[in-house]
Amino acid sequence: MRRLRPEHRQAIVEAYLRGRPHAEIAAEAGVPVGTIRSRVFYGLKALRLAMDEMGVEP
Repeated sequence: MRRLRPEHRQAIVEAYLRGRPHAEIAAEAGVPVGTIRSRVFYGLKALRLAMDEMGVEP
């Protein structure tokens, strides 16, 4: 997770680990819901790439 950009990491933590809805995260961050969805999408993509580079299998 340290390899991710801070905004991607925060979006993933809030959405997946804390189970918060995207709308709630967006309101707190002061950004549109689509921005949070994008951050989660690209954050997960970067996380998969980092795990592949480390040899971690799903």
